[in-house]
Amino acid sequence: MKNYYPFIFFGLITLTFYSCGKQSDKDRAVALVESKYKDSDQKLEFDGAVLDSLYNISPQAYADSIKKGNELDSTLAVLESEIEHFSQAESDSVGLISAKLTKERYRLLDLAKTKPQFMGWKLSGVKAKGPKPEVLSFNFDKEITKIVP
Repeated sequence: MKNYYPFIFFGLITLTFYSCGKQSDKDRAVALVESKYKDSDQKLEFDGAVLDSLYNISPQAYADSIKKGNELDSTLAVLESEIEHFSQAESDSVGLISAKLTKERYRLLDLAKTKPQFMGWKLSGVKAKGPKPEVLSFNFDKEITKIVP
């Protein structure tokens, strides 16, 4: 067992240096923006900047569409079961409502086919100082290795 102590000690030292030197995602994003603006006269302030993930559809919107679709299914089932008890005029009105709800349901079904996918990152709230102060946002690829449009 004594033969392993130097290797364990070396491993712990290496792990310590690696974890201390590792940059956060926000640090890498800020570094990319700073490198892009290094030759510019514009000064940037990153104090209030926030790094958020970007999805093709937000996971919350996806969950909401599934929930709303299930509610529409229930409503359509009730309408279809009650339509036979209505007069012709009422039945026609309910039919129009049912058609609109069915159209919305199909739209939600198409949306449900689109699973949320991680697209990259967005650094927002970057303040540009100068003659025309403004708030900037930057999009990054998944690994935060480059700024993308």
